[in-house]
Amino acid sequence: MKQFINMRYPVKLLKRIDNFKEENDFTTRTQAIIYLIQFSLKKLEKPSLK
Repeated sequence: MKQFINMRYPVKLLKRIDNFKEENDFTTRTQAIIYLIQFSLKKLEKPSLK
């Protein structure tokens, strides 16, 4: 199931996302954003090593 959401991002953040997209060979900005969200959520799930 997919849902549509409309989000606004600060221009500075979009520039960083676009740079990340180019450096990691994503074809769309949406792909890069989804990857970054998934990566961050997985990182949060792992217990921190202290």
